[in-house]
Amino acid sequence: MTMGTDRDIVTLLRTDHDDIRTLLAHVGRGDPDGRWEASHRLRGLVIRHEVAEELVVYPALLAQPGGAAVADSRLADQERIEEQLIALDRTGASTREFTAGSTRLVLDLLSHLDKEESQVLPLLATRIGARRRTVLGQRFLEVKDLAPLRRVAPGVRVPTGPTIVDGTSAVAIWLRDCAAARALAS
Repeated sequence: MTMGTDRDIVTLLRTDHDDIRTLLAHVGRGDPDGRWEASHRLRGLVIRHEVAEELVVYPALLAQPGGAAVADSRLADQERIEEQLIALDRTGASTREFTAGSTRLVLDLLSHLDKEESQVLPLLATRIGARRRTVLGQRFLEVKDLAPLRRVAPGVRVPTGPTIVDGTSAVAIWLRDCAAARALAS
């Protein structure tokens, strides 16, 4: 891969999708600690990926003929997936609710990724020039890097039940605010 193609937004999105699929294989399998750890790693990757898409990819799509309908549909998917990630975070990994929720999440995420790859990536690849895709790729990486990875020590548990502030929403809002401020500064 040349430096230009490894920063191309289409290549970066495919790479993230592959990473997400790899983690999905672990969310519903293994012992409760392994499932819990995989779900938190997945949440961090998915949220950072989705926020970067919202701030970089979908605005680029909106400028393309037919892009608004595709963007709206994928954003609706993302909202549902974020809600599922929040629900999993509030559920103990040894419960039936976690098993059922992780199964729904896996199916919805796989469907979302397939739709992005069949609808979003072709629009980006055919309607946006290579130089612009590289610029978008660099911005995508910058936005993803704004988010800290949520690392949890083995054996540490997040309390289940109602929370005062949902961590996923707080991170998403913080990332959007940081990226918006950075965009205004450049």
